[in-house]
Amino acid sequence: MSYPVRAQSLWEAIRHELVPRKLFPSLITSSVVAMMTMILSVSFVALIFVDPINQLAGEGTRLMLMTAVILGIFMAIFSSYSGTIAIPQDRVAPIVALMATLIIHQMRGESPEKIGMTVLAAMATSTLLVGGVLFFLGAYKLGNIVRFAPYPVIGGFLAGSGWLLLTGSFRVVSGEPFSLVSLEKMIASGAILTWLPCAIFGAVAYLAVRFTRHYLTLPSLVFLAGLIFYTWLAAGHHTFFDARQHGWILGAPPDTASKQIRILPSLLSADWSIVFSQYTSLVALLLTSIISILLNTSALELAADEEIDLNRELRAAGMANMVSGFSGGMIGFQSLSLSSLPLGMGVRSRLVGLVSAGACLFLLWYGTSLLGYIPKFILGGILFYNGLSFLTEWVFDAYFRLIREDYYLVILILVTVALAGYLEGVGAGIIIATVLFVLKYSSVNVISNVLSGDNQHSTVDRSPLESRLLDNQGGRIHILRLKGFIFFGSANNLLNTIRARQSDPSLPRLAYVIMDFQHVSGLDTSGLVSMSKLSRLAVKADFIILAASVPVDIQNSFRNGGLLKEGPGQVRIFRDRDHSIEWCENEILKSELPAGSSETRSLPQILTDFHPWKVDTSQLLSCMEHLMVDKNHYLILQGELANELFFIESGRVKVMVELDNGRTMRVRTMGAGTVVGEIGLYLNQQRLASVVTEEPCSIYRLSGEALHQMEQNNPALASAFHEFMVRVLAERVTQQNRTLRALVE
Repeated sequence: MSYPVRAQSLWEAIRHELVPRKLFPSLITSSVVAMMTMILSVSFVALIFVDPINQLAGEGTRLMLMTAVILGIFMAIFSSYSGTIAIPQDRVAPIVALMATLIIHQMRGESPEKIGMTVLAAMATSTLLVGGVLFFLGAYKLGNIVRFAPYPVIGGFLAGSGWLLLTGSFRVVSGEPFSLVSLEKMIASGAILTWLPCAIFGAVAYLAVRFTRHYLTLPSLVFLAGLIFYTWLAAGHHTFFDARQHGWILGAPPDTASKQIRILPSLLSADWSIVFSQYTSLVALLLTSIISILLNTSALELAADEEIDLNRELRAAGMANMVSGFSGGMIGFQSLSLSSLPLGMGVRSRLVGLVSAGACLFLLWYGTSLLGYIPKFILGGILFYNGLSFLTEWVFDAYFRLIREDYYLVILILVTVALAGYLEGVGAGIIIATVLFVLKYSSVNVISNVLSGDNQHSTVDRSPLESRLLDNQGGRIHILRLKGFIFFGSANNLLNTIRARQSDPSLPRLAYVIMDFQHVSGLDTSGLVSMSKLSRLAVKADFIILAASVPVDIQNSFRNGGLLKEGPGQVRIFRDRDHSIEWCENEILKSELPAGSSETRSLPQILTDFHPWKVDTSQLLSCMEHLMVDKNHYLILQGELANELFFIESGRVKVMVELDNGRTMRVRTMGAGTVVGEIGLYLNQQRLASVVTEEPCSIYRLSGEALHQMEQNNPALASAFHEFMVRVLAERVTQQNRTLRALVE
């Protein structure tokens, strides 16, 4: 959609909201969203801009508000969901604060001005990086790859962010990083009392929001806490100067205009070697942003009962962050809590995002000094509230909804973040999740079914003698239907299964191993090594390996691994499982049939092999027409009305089904001593398939009229004929039942 069309659609959407019954709820919701955006922005500033760069808190506040303005406008125009609210994010704020702390530590001895400019440059760089990657993912429709992130690792990310937000509230109030040493000092000096109001406010806010779930709960608590603070301040005859001196409120600079934001000086005077050394933090910010957008968008889809285009959300967030990055702002994207807030009032309007962005722009343009009067315990309490929300969701609530090993992984990541650091926790989580995935996938059996030649025959219908022989010797054929990805774990299970079959003395000697690759997605080098071991086992144990429905890439791997070369241990490739079974059956019949048994036999002899009739079979021949037909002759044509059946005395025919796309598919192959066309004749229906000769054949044709005359003139012969047909059909059903039972088991 082009920009003019998008702008026109936006105007049309807003115009429908400019009626009193819709406008008033939208404005009320916008006011709440704007207030929460401002308070969250200031709390993030207090978390990031600490001593010795706290003199840049005012500039940081303006950058946060500018980020909120840019995000609000871009999401209102480009988001796929009309109620999307995007703000500077609590999920990345603790990582940005961690990056600022690392920069301060690395630049000890430098001037606060240079350190502050470097922090601003690093913040702008991270925003540009995240914006560019988000836009790339959305533009090339790669958003769905994010869904492959392990869920417990995502939970660990968020739990770790919750811990950093919780401890960040301590830093906002005390000015020192949270540690056991600093905590002991505060307790010993009594300074801990300055942090208790922050923790109490955060805990009360969390409990109130959790149990009331009303959109006005948190704003009301903020207003009430501020009222109580200033009432206490007035009762104690304290001035604003006293409150600022004691650190009870922010030491905000005098009101300044937005034109004094110094992003260009920060780029020129920053220490870029220090900025680039924060690559691990930049990667953590990127991963957290991508995963958070996925989580927020997925959760918002459920809350709003509306499908949201993830790729479009990534593009919108990407564009907004790139513009924000060039302006020096912090990373921001869709907020689940603020986007869900309008749903409580039944509001789904792009007007909410635009109005709240306008409120932030108004404050940015006319000065931000009023934000300096927000009590610190409220700012710290908001961080405490957000951190407690994450921790409760992923430590307490997750205990009841996650399986135990996933839950323990979340806790492990959280503990690692608390003891070693955020990046270490994220890295440990990814490594452990990968190891657990490999172990779990290795335990998944790559073999979906184990069959043998005595419970799965090919689709070739054979003479009674051949069928009985294959029933007796079919156990020498071992058939494995494979699935999934074959790698070192699953390939080893496959090899062990074949070894166990080969060494089992209670079963017939193994002669053929058929592996069906139809549902195999791939094979790695370790799997290829296991196949080479199987080839050597085949040479030692004297059996043949057949591979059916093998994808081209796996065939190439076999070829490169020397498995397709002529000679012992060769892997023979077949089009499908049916053709591989047919090849094995033919080999068994060649080696097991008596000499001369493959010669052409008359129909009376074939019928006698099947069942010793009590009637003269020559009488049956007199009712039938004998045909000698060449190769590729159509005995039956699909769609025609059935009025005959055929006995194959010698030769071979195939049953073909014509598909809708014009292609044909082989269903069965019929050899000497078999019957074809009986179903259509008995049911008097149209032919469902065509029957074509594969070689010159000797065939006997029995028409429906001849069968009717036989029933009238020779009931004993007709009865024997029907008994013969029942036995033919019963054997087919029996074989199908064996195959189905083997597949189910």
